[in-house]
Amino acid sequence: MEIEIYADEIITPKDFNNCTRNFIGIGCLFVPVSKKQNILSSLINSRCLFESNGSWVWEPDQCPSSITNGGICKNQWHQQNMCEIHHTELRNSRSSNSQREISKKWLNYLIENNIRDRKEIYFNILFVDLDTLQIENFGTQKVHENIYNKFFRTVIHYGVKSFFGNKNVTIKKVFHDKGSMENHGYFPYLNLMKLDLDLGKYGLIEDKEIAFIDSDHRNYLRESNDLLEESHLIQLIDLLIGSITQNIYYLSDDRLKKELAMIVRPLVNRLLESPSNPNSSYNYYQRQHIGFFPKYSLENATYFLDTLSHEQFENYKKGNIYTNRKMEMPSYDPKQTNLSLW
Repeated sequence: MEIEIYADEIITPKDFNNCTRNFIGIGCLFVPVSKKQNILSSLINSRCLFESNGSWVWEPDQCPSSITNGGICKNQWHQQNMCEIHHTELRNSRSSNSQREISKKWLNYLIENNIRDRKEIYFNILFVDLDTLQIENFGTQKVHENIYNKFFRTVIHYGVKSFFGNKNVTIKKVFHDKGSMENHGYFPYLNLMKLDLDLGKYGLIEDKEIAFIDSDHRNYLRESNDLLEESHLIQLIDLLIGSITQNIYYLSDDRLKKELAMIVRPLVNRLLESPSNPNSSYNYYQRQHIGFFPKYSLENATYFLDTLSHEQFENYKKGNIYTNRKMEMPSYDPKQTNLSLW
């Protein structure tokens, strides 16, 4: 079985009370090559907000709904629908209608995919608690990047083993959103070499250089179409991480962020409470996972992360990655009238 992996992260965010929440969130989307075009078609076609049309074209004059072809879609509407979907930038007060509606359609696509058991969306998200990990043990230089580097392999390893453990898996390519890890000393080139050895019987990595990709697909439309479609998968994992994190850590009191979080909330709730339920109507077992590390405080983190052998460390992580955690964001009804308006 051939897969591609698309990764993104959230590092030491602040909540709406301007309090730093001390964690790193690492998310990977595992895309079976045989399902890739189905996923991309669903994401890209969601950009067309004319329900009667339902398919997207990159050039406005090629759209059957455009004014030039006898329709009513204006060029400026088409350009708005070309927007990048980036969870951090989504705000009720400043997001366009295109950003709102496309984000909702993408998250509803995830839920529909699960309920209809299409077996298209596989993801693993791990939150590393830096307070429990005792970050002071890691020195002062690029601390977050170094920790991220170590647990990035964990997220991929767990996903491959848990989602595709009974298949002969070949990881064709690993893509990562552009950011600080692009300039890390050995993350782009050596990390996957180490992971390839760790995977053993569970799979192999064909291309061991991580490709950093711009999540704004418009840049590829202007320069090169090589990664135009793939950038949508980076946008998708970004939206998933953001919406899931919002439920768990309640980082924002923004109405739009809460509304988006509520779309995935039933799935998040089940992943936290019953991650191993094979009979759930949401069909997430061995396809989607949310974990937290460590369960217990690490007083000597350097020893555990640097000194233990791979086998010892893997066994230690198994007992310290947990899923059962309450969501901090209260349930939200977007239709409920805000009393402050009265």
